[in-house]
Amino acid sequence: MKTSKIVLGLVFGLALTSQTNAQGLLDGFTPKKGDLSVTASYTSSNYEKFYAGNTKMDAVPVYKEIDQNIYSLYAKYGITNKLSVVLNAPYISAEGNGAPYPANTTSKQDGFQDISIGLKYNAYTFDFEKLNLDVITGLSVDIPTGYEANGILSLGNNTFSTNLTAGLHLQSNDGLFVTFLNSYQFKGDADNTSGGADFDVPNAYYATTKIGYASSAIYVEGWLDYLASTDGVDIGGAGFAGPNFPETKVEYTRLGATVYKNIIPELGASVGFGTVVDGRNIGKSTNFSVGLTYNLNI
Repeated sequence: MKTSKIVLGLVFGLALTSQTNAQGLLDGFTPKKGDLSVTASYTSSNYEKFYAGNTKMDAVPVYKEIDQNIYSLYAKYGITNKLSVVLNAPYISAEGNGAPYPANTTSKQDGFQDISIGLKYNAYTFDFEKLNLDVITGLSVDIPTGYEANGILSLGNNTFSTNLTAGLHLQSNDGLFVTFLNSYQFKGDADNTSGGADFDVPNAYYATTKIGYASSAIYVEGWLDYLASTDGVDIGGAGFAGPNFPETKVEYTRLGATVYKNIIPELGASVGFGTVVDGRNIGKSTNFSVGLTYNLNI
């Protein structure tokens, strides 16, 4: 199937944000050489239930409930027909509905979160009679911007991360597709702004599965994400002191859906939904996203 007939303009600027809302930076579709797509998106996220360790609490500690407004700019460019580069820059405004948290004396934080840059390589394509199977590899980095990491309201871990990705993308000639991607995230240390040793942020394993349909007019997908830290402490458990939120063991399972529709050949609109169905040391968030994507060849 010719990739020029696939909706390559749908990019995952939707919900590419903090661990509460994150989808992977890379997808299964490979743009042609010179194809550029740029997505501006807005995500509204909210959670009032919170996992402290594996225990689900009916209210977020201190804040009771947290709202996030997330503005993202995402770009994807085909360097060759097999190699592409992606970039994502999210700006997050997070606000709690309770008293300021003692560790950082605030009930609101906003700013740019991690700037993510990645390379994706279509290592090999198996061409069958009615479908194609692509072997996908990728390398990406997350570059923190210096925000406060030690708090429930924090925008992220504020640590440099190197992420290795491998997976498969299967697509039929009539547009049906399945994508499996797996990543291992190597995390650095996070600054301890209150003094003392830096925080040892745990490495993590991330996997995503996407099933959907892609054509020149519309793109529809359902997705399932899973992330698990390799070690760490539980909020309120043994080893949690100071506090040391960046060192917590984070796990979550999320599911959602995305729909993209061309308005004109160069411009399309997308809507998305995602929710945490199970987790550990994370908010049970639900988010809704909208985006506009502009496509061109340079």
